[in-house]
Amino acid sequence: MSIVKQNLKEAINGESNAKRKYELFKEQALKENLNEIASLFGAIAYAESIHIKNHLKALSSITKSEVNPDEFVSIKEDQLKKEVKNTSSNLNKAIQGETYEFKKMYKGFIKNAIKGNDIITELSFDLARKAEKIHAKLFSIYLKKLEKNKNFQSVEIYVCTICGNVELGTPSEICPVCDHDKKFFKKI
Repeated sequence: MSIVKQNLKEAINGESNAKRKYELFKEQALKENLNEIASLFGAIAYAESIHIKNHLKALSSITKSEVNPDEFVSIKEDQLKKEVKNTSSNLNKAIQGETYEFKKMYKGFIKNAIKGNDIITELSFDLARKAEKIHAKLFSIYLKKLEKNKNFQSVEIYVCTICGNVELGTPSEICPVCDHDKKFFKKI
């Protein structure tokens, strides 16, 4: 199996696990009456599903066939549930995961896609990497507010359905990650 295919499968598996973990973190935040943080976890879980979709398209392009993620995605539900702690700890875990993805994982995957002259995969990895950086920043902002016991104002959250960028309040006219029009943002 080519390194690029292997990277795509690893990314799809990782994003699938992150999506499920954020859904569990959302449930915990709701139990703690931290509704705004729960909303952020939900929005970023949705954003991870966009990365999965884009990576699956790239993998289908390479293999020139439909790809069934069930053949290689392994979500260890029991293990993920054990990782759920209080929301502060969950935000820290989320920051660490997103930071690893944008600083290390996707950087290496992009290099491999470039070496393999795979423009579609390179784009999919690059968009995910840029969005993950924003996700880490948003989790950090929410963690700081939580640590300072600041009140969370209700804010609308939008996700770009092309790249998984997440924006608070009103979305940009043009997505800063993928350059698509704001009509591609979905309110979560």
